[in-house]
Amino acid sequence: MKRLLTATVLLSLLACSEREAAEPLAATRTSQSPDLYRVDYTAEALTQQCELDLQGARDAFSSLERLQPPYNVDTVLRPLDQLFLTIENGTGMVFLLSNVHPDAALRQAGDLCVQEFSKLITDLGLSVPLYQHVEAVNTDEQDADTRRYQSKVLRDFRRSGVSKDKKTRNSIRQLNETIVQLGQDFSRNIRDDVRHITVPPAGLDGLPQDFIEQHPVDEDGYAKVTTNYPDVYPYLRYANNDGHRLALYQEFLNRGYPANKKVLKDIIVQRQTLAGLLGYSDYASYVAEDLMVKTPQVIEDFITRISTLTEQRANNDYAQLLAALQQTDPTAQSVGNWQKAYLEERVRKQQYQLDTKVIRQYFHYDNVVAGVFQLMTDLFGVEITRWDTPVWHQSVTAYQVWDQGKVIGRFYLDMHPREGKYGHAAQFGIRPGLSGQQLPVAALVCNFPGENDGSALMEHRQVETFLHEFGHLIHSIFGGQQQWATFSGVATERDFVEAPSQMLEEWIWDYDSVKGFAVNSNGESIPRPLLEKMRAARSFARGTFIQNQMFYAALSLAYYQTPVDQLDLDKILRAKQAQYSPFGYIENTHFYAGFGHLYGYSAAYYTYMWSEVIAADILKQFEQQGMRNKKLANHYRQTILAPGGSKDADQLVQDFLSRPFNFDAFVERLNGAN
Repeated sequence: MKRLLTATVLLSLLACSEREAAEPLAATRTSQSPDLYRVDYTAEALTQQCELDLQGARDAFSSLERLQPPYNVDTVLRPLDQLFLTIENGTGMVFLLSNVHPDAALRQAGDLCVQEFSKLITDLGLSVPLYQHVEAVNTDEQDADTRRYQSKVLRDFRRSGVSKDKKTRNSIRQLNETIVQLGQDFSRNIRDDVRHITVPPAGLDGLPQDFIEQHPVDEDGYAKVTTNYPDVYPYLRYANNDGHRLALYQEFLNRGYPANKKVLKDIIVQRQTLAGLLGYSDYASYVAEDLMVKTPQVIEDFITRISTLTEQRANNDYAQLLAALQQTDPTAQSVGNWQKAYLEERVRKQQYQLDTKVIRQYFHYDNVVAGVFQLMTDLFGVEITRWDTPVWHQSVTAYQVWDQGKVIGRFYLDMHPREGKYGHAAQFGIRPGLSGQQLPVAALVCNFPGENDGSALMEHRQVETFLHEFGHLIHSIFGGQQQWATFSGVATERDFVEAPSQMLEEWIWDYDSVKGFAVNSNGESIPRPLLEKMRAARSFARGTFIQNQMFYAALSLAYYQTPVDQLDLDKILRAKQAQYSPFGYIENTHFYAGFGHLYGYSAAYYTYMWSEVIAADILKQFEQQGMRNKKLANHYRQTILAPGGSKDADQLVQDFLSRPFNFDAFVERLNGAN
């Protein structure tokens, strides 16, 4: 419910679906399900379909508002949940296409469609008649899911401002609309601002051979290196030329600038105004209320605790990086962020005899995809097969997930960069699953090499990212078998939702899980001693990484707690970086302009590390009982993933662990355990 009634939160990371006729939940293996997922829109056709879907949703909303007694589960709650499903089915594919479609006009049409749906969502949350109808339903004799559903709906009505006077509700409505539009501008400015540097052939010294071959020099004798992830990550890690690395990193930090400086400030100001109208001291307090933490003070205490725990480790890491830099520059007194990855590589070579360029040869894109699919079979007993359905770009592939002879979900992989496409890595929900009515459908959107040649090599870190996003995907599918659409899939608290993804990353470090697909061009599996070296080197620079993460978390919290008359984006950035990050501010850069989470997660970027603490505790059980223990994996699926949002996150964790989570496993990993 919170994904729907709090429109500005929802639409910053909207993950819904296309509105079509419902399909049978249980498809047989031999059946040919009809194509229910249109992707062949023109901008005009998308707009027309959007208008039809909107009108259908508005009609359903109007009918609910006019409803007369009796008010019960069948007359109020289920029709309301169907309305939510209609909205999600009308926007999910549109939102995805607005982020990935090759046609700029269609992307713009998608943005406009989402704006119109956001207005409807806001109207829902501010509807006094609908709130009164829901409140009048007696659920005392209903099951726990139904009682929880009503409770969540009523809470989100109140958080949306339904109890305010008419003038205030109108102001809230306008603010929500403005924030959605600003958020789209913020995201679009990042997505469209792909920058580059040009370097002579010597500027590619140190890069892997496959990277060099993919970046030929032009007629003027220069190679182009972009801020897209398949370029920027290898370049910062391997390029020998320090000046070129700095130049590329400066471009990377300035994505979205200068336009997003004003856009972000406007977003924060509007959100702070909204929070005030809703009765909160600041937007951070509003956001935290329905998370596991409940208050910004808990967030601040958590950031302080993690920063303190990692301080000594970070200092040791930094000292090693500086010593490595001084080998070539004896006068160096500090390490810059653009030097970090390159120096980490040097330390790992010298101290752990590990060359990550050697590791790359074992991770061909096609093999990685097949390996991740096989891992799902090995752990959870499901099978993934190709799904014959239209796609929006020739590089996109589609799949079905089978469990005990039935299709339980579908997904797309859009894995390679192109102009105008979302530039990070994320799961986009397209359709929420609803038991007996429709299957969950989602898409993974990433930016990896391999579009033209499936044998293209991936960084080990990219494989880890793939598994992370696939963790969201299986959560969406396994949790997409609910009786209430509102609880479907990744509908848990935002500060828990990353835990299943961080969990799945760990299997890339398990030899028995990777040996089958980590194979070089000669057909040789990655040697066990090499993976052991990787594990031994893994903990190096973890301290500096976590401290940097705390900088991001503190920055997001500070922006949404600062009074608007004191909001200086650059000043706060410098202050929080100096307070938390081991690496100094780089002059004339504006990291906040390209940090998309400042819109999507707003004040709550801490959630990544909070979730990691939980994930470490859960993972400990697999480390003790076996990473490929199918009985434990099924227990994890049934207690953590399958319930979706039907239970509080604290309860999900307790159901798996038989106790509340704690910091012990996280501290153990921090102190050197692999």
